[in-house]
Amino acid sequence: MEIQQALYPNITLFIQAFLFLIFMFIIRQILTKPYGEVIESRENIVRKNYEEASKLQEEANKLLALAKEEIEKASIASKEILEKAKKEVERIKAEKIAQAEEEAQKEIEKSVEEIRKALNVEKAKLEEKIEEIAKSIVQRIEEAA
Repeated sequence: MEIQQALYPNITLFIQAFLFLIFMFIIRQILTKPYGEVIESRENIVRKNYEEASKLQEEANKLLALAKEEIEKASIASKEILEKAKKEVERIKAEKIAQAEEEAQKEIEKSVEEIRKALNVEKAKLEEKIEEIAKSIVQRIEEAA
């Protein structure tokens, strides 16, 4: 009989197995299922946050590229403005130099004219003196003769 009992399980074993299955069902319903739902909802939140972060990263990259493009445009524009300013400075400088040279030339011509007038006056005085000396020499020669 012992072999027969060993081969056929006792009814208590079935009851214990049935109770264990009920216990597992209750545990699953009370603990595992809500815990799984919480984990799943957190995973969904994490996934949504990751997708949103990816979109924001793409948008940030686009804005960064746009900002770099704007900086390049501004840099080119500032270089053009600087070049125009340099050309304007050079033009004004050339005008001022030409004006100064023109004024200097006028001053030189004025000075040359004054020197010529003074030279002519002195030449006239010298000619008068020469005439006087010549008359004086002629007069002395006439007196001596």
